[in-house]
Amino acid sequence: MRFLLAAVCLFLFACEEESSSQDEARVERVPGQIVVYNSCGISGAAEQAREVLRAKGFDVLRENDPRGWQNYEETIVAIRNPHWGGQEQLKAVLDTENFIVLLDTLSGNIGAAVFLGKDYKKVLKIKRGQL
Repeated sequence: MRFLLAAVCLFLFACEEESSSQDEARVERVPGQIVVYNSCGISGAAEQAREVLRAKGFDVLRENDPRGWQNYEETIVAIRNPHWGGQEQLKAVLDTENFIVLLDTLSGNIGAAVFLGKDYKKVLKIKRGQL
């Protein structure tokens, strides 16, 4: 009887692990890279943004806390490459209208720079206690 119970537990555990790895595999990768700047002065904002964006398939190259840029009220997204194919996906993920397109043809593989404002939880659609 114990053997049967152990076998059932192992089967259920393996099925659960397989389905969660399948869910992770379903995330479609977005071409190009994103840089995230903590421009609101709230500790941990850039790390939270990195987690959310990576979970949505974006390659977050780095996050940064630039000095003197810690007073943004609203998040601003600068599309650094006007031909970047990930623009529409990023607009769908972020709840903001503050997108600007730069004519920066020297940005290499950097598709966008996200300057987090104090509204970053709303923009990233983070619910209370989610992260």
